[in-house]
Formats: sequence, C-alpha cells, structure tokens
Amino acid sequence: MTVSTVKKLLAALVTKGIVSENGTPALKCETTKFFTLPNEIFLLRLPPSAFLVYAYLLLIEDRRTHTCHPSYNTIAAITGISKNTAMKSIGTLLEMGLITAEPSSYFDNHGLKWKGNNLYTVLPIGVAMDVFYQKQLQQLELDAERRRVLRQQVEYGRRRPRAALCASVSAPADT
Repeated sequence: MTVSTVKKLLAALVTKGIVSENGTPALKCETTKFFTLPNEIFLLRLPPSAFLVYAYLLLIEDRRTHTCHPSYNTIAAITGISKNTAMKSIGTLLEMGLITAEPSSYFDNHGLKWKGNNLYTVLPIGVAMDVFYQKQLQQLELDAERRRVLRQQVEYGRRRPRAALCASVSAPADT
C-alpha cells in the first residue's frame, strides 16, 4: 500500500468521525461496565432464570466488596422475569452456594424502621463448585446404598423362597 493510499483512507476515516486528525480512535465506548462469567457456572446446571439472575447480580455488584442490594422488583424488571421467579431464582442461587443474602433495614425521616432490600454477596465460584460436587457425591453414595439393598433383597429372596411365598400368601388381598 502506498503512502498516498493510506492518507486517503485515513482522511476518509477522519471525515466519518472514526479516527481523529492525529490517528487515534475517535469513538468512545459509552458504557465501560462489563463483567465476566466464570466458566464453571455452565457446569452447575442452573435453571435459565437463575442463570440470568446470577449474571445480573454479577453485573451490578460492587467489585471491591462483591455485594449488591437490588429488590426483587428490580431484578424482575431488569431480567424480564416475574417477581415470583426472581425470588425462586435467588433461592436456587442461595442453595447452590453462589450467593449469600442478608436482610437489611433502614430508618425513615420519622424514625420508623423499615425492611430494606436484601444485601447479596456474590461468593467465589469455588464455593459453589464444592457444594455442587458434595451434592453429587451424596447422590452417588445414596445410589450405591440403594443398589446394595436391592442386591440384598434379591439374595434374601433366593435363599428363602418359602419365606417369600408364605409372606405373599398370608398378606390380605385387596378387594
């Protein structure tokens, strides 16, 4: 590319307002607020509404304290879900160990105490992953125990067919 071609292209960008005269970008990003979702969030099998609420809480959290305090109505309005679904989603996030919630209160001008919005703390994703893996382990242990009991029942039925037969004969029939 020749120098004259570069100058023509640069002049076209300047006239469109994309680049300033000195060659620096002229477009400014209107919003500088962004956030990232941890990759592990996709492993937790969250319901879509809980995922949406979690993403919203991450968006509005104070980056230093990892806290925020939106109302259920605000969460519902911003995410486009009902207030009841927002409340259920918060419950799911609490159960999964992704957030904690503390009730808050405030005093009005007349000195009356009012209930405020919950104060949510977004926990590190490692805490939620630990809770998730613990629940999976408990489910595996429960499944293993069920299989063991079923094997014992089958084995007991093989050893004592007469006892099983007597039990079925003596049981009252449904009429």
